[in-house]
Amino acid sequence: HCGECGCYNKTPHNVFLAWFEDVLSILTGAGIGYALWNFRGDFGILDSRRSDVEYTDWYGHKLDSKLLDLLKKY
Repeated sequence: HCGECGCYNKTPHNVFLAWFEDVLSILTGAGIGYALWNFRGDFGILDSRRSDVEYTDWYGHKLDSKLLDLLKKY
């Protein structure tokens, strides 16, 4: 198990998504489990406070739909 992973929320979103796809591809390809640093908050899929994300409203939270789509791939 890789433990927790994520990326600082000031990193450009497209850079984070590209990097994280590489990480997820390597981990899942090797059969290694992983977890996000957090579900909600600066490193999470909800309410990350990134300034360069087009959020989707999800029950009063700001959902990072692109990150959700990436996680669904793996």
